[in-house]
Amino acid sequence: MQDNRLAASPGIVLGFGLATTLVAVVVLFVVQDLTETELLYSAVIGVFGALGGATGALWQNWAQRDNALQLVQTEHNARHDALTGLVNRPTMFAELNRSVEISRRDDTVLGVLFLDLDRFKVINDSMGHDAGDELLRIVSGRLQSCVRGSDVVSRFGGDEFVVIVRDLATDASVIAVAKQILKKFSEPVSLYGGAQVVTTSIGVAISRPDDVRRPEDLVRDADVAMYKAKQNRSGYAVFDEEQRLEVIDRLDIERDLVKGLDEEQFVVNYQPIVDTAARRLYGFEALVRWKHPSRGLIGPDTFLAVAEETGMMSRIGELVLREACAQAAVWNHLSDDARKIRMSVNVAEAQLLDANFPAIVAEALHWSGLDPTQLVLEIIEDVIVDHMEGLSTLREIRALGVGLAIDDFGTGQSSLSYVKEFDMVSTLKIDKSFVDEMESGQASVAIIEAIVAMAKALDLRVVAEGVENTEQLSRLSALGVDFMQGYLFNAPVAADVIDPHSWFAERGLRRKDDPTALEPSSEHARPARKG
Repeated sequence: MQDNRLAASPGIVLGFGLATTLVAVVVLFVVQDLTETELLYSAVIGVFGALGGATGALWQNWAQRDNALQLVQTEHNARHDALTGLVNRPTMFAELNRSVEISRRDDTVLGVLFLDLDRFKVINDSMGHDAGDELLRIVSGRLQSCVRGSDVVSRFGGDEFVVIVRDLATDASVIAVAKQILKKFSEPVSLYGGAQVVTTSIGVAISRPDDVRRPEDLVRDADVAMYKAKQNRSGYAVFDEEQRLEVIDRLDIERDLVKGLDEEQFVVNYQPIVDTAARRLYGFEALVRWKHPSRGLIGPDTFLAVAEETGMMSRIGELVLREACAQAAVWNHLSDDARKIRMSVNVAEAQLLDANFPAIVAEALHWSGLDPTQLVLEIIEDVIVDHMEGLSTLREIRALGVGLAIDDFGTGQSSLSYVKEFDMVSTLKIDKSFVDEMESGQASVAIIEAIVAMAKALDLRVVAEGVENTEQLSRLSALGVDFMQGYLFNAPVAADVIDPHSWFAERGLRRKDDPTALEPSSEHARPARKG
């Protein structure tokens, strides 16, 4: 109605102006004895006045319309993602809050689907950001085609999307939507002239009328289920009670991590690395442990993932680096043989991406007085592959005289793609999974043979991780692996357990009943994994 009045206003002004002019001319003609020329001048002036009024009304009309359109566009931009046109995160939470209230009022089921594209980074990096943006737009269209008009599809951020399906009768209806999306994603995407199959992992959180979870809790739970789906490669996973307990435990760990760092609850244990050919100790790997006030001594599998996600990994990594350097320096003072020992310290992704990390390493060496050649930094292969820009940081560290090792070698995305960068690497560490699978298949044996051959060609050292029995020791030795670590030799132990006078001295380690094997520690257990 308002728009119709605005559209009519210039005509009304013009018509009213002309009518007023005509009346004024008639009055002037009757009351005043004016000549025809004077009347004509009066009429012309009135017409121009009417036209001026109409023009002003037209301008005002256009300005009001333009302002109204700009206001609508501004409101739209504030509520929607600029790239895909989907509703953005704040709008999604507002819609979810309203949907939860309606679900409880109308006794209906509500579903929250959290989606993350698989291998999006590979496509984005290999084909360019324009291709990545185009893929996100295509994905947005596909998601919208899988839901009803009353449902909400939003871009949560990056390659993550959240879908709200509401006013449903059963849990099965929510799962049916997830299956429909997966089916749609199985169709190839035409991207810059090539066909790409882009899959997704979906986490599902289902809210029933009696559910007391807040909107942000539902999104968090769907996110947790999505990671479960990604780990299991199952396409989708539904959040359940077990996962809820895991979330509660994770939140407890996150809270306690801050306190643990402030109160210095973290300690470093050391696992020997043995030169099996020379029958002597080669070095140690420094492994962090947490002396939790209520849980006792807990291993890194319990807390490192949380530390990485919450940005606390750099602090823990620096703590281990400084403690390991200091301990190695202490051993140097206690035994001349200790100066031949290498101290290996793991480097987290966050540390590699920190431009100040080389300075942190240099400061730790200077503070402890440790010879740089005794320090070896281990970087997981996947971290190097995902962050090739971090190679400049590694070169700066290598220039200090510090050794570099690639951890979990052979498990990465493209192990051969950065062979040319091995000029700064001194050691390859064979992942424990290959050692475990030697007995069950020839594939792992072939991989180990290939790694050893590559290492010899590039003059690199090879260390096998997770050696737990004499059969593995014998087979690895036959394959040309001379450096090993694992529970066969010793579990990770506290520094005060290690006697530098007996541990570091060159000595024969043969067992009387088996001259091909090394003497295992009397105090070790044999758990399933390293660290």
